[in-house]
Amino acid sequence: MKEMRDKVMEFLREHLEIDEFTLQDCNFMPGGVFVKDREGKSMLFFYDFKKDKVDYWFGDEK
Repeated sequence: MKEMRDKVMEFLREHLEIDEFTLQDCNFMPGGVFVKDREGKSMLFFYDFKKDKVDYWFGDEK
């Protein structure tokens, strides 16, 4: 599980200025991290082991 979290965090560092966001653990998804912006909008980043890549959901998606 730590390897998946490391991959998610590496992805976030490469694609976002993570200092500008609030990060919160999401333990029910592999490597899951909620990322919230200053307006309160959020995305969930996680490791999809079937696709072997980091994936994400926007706050208004199912």
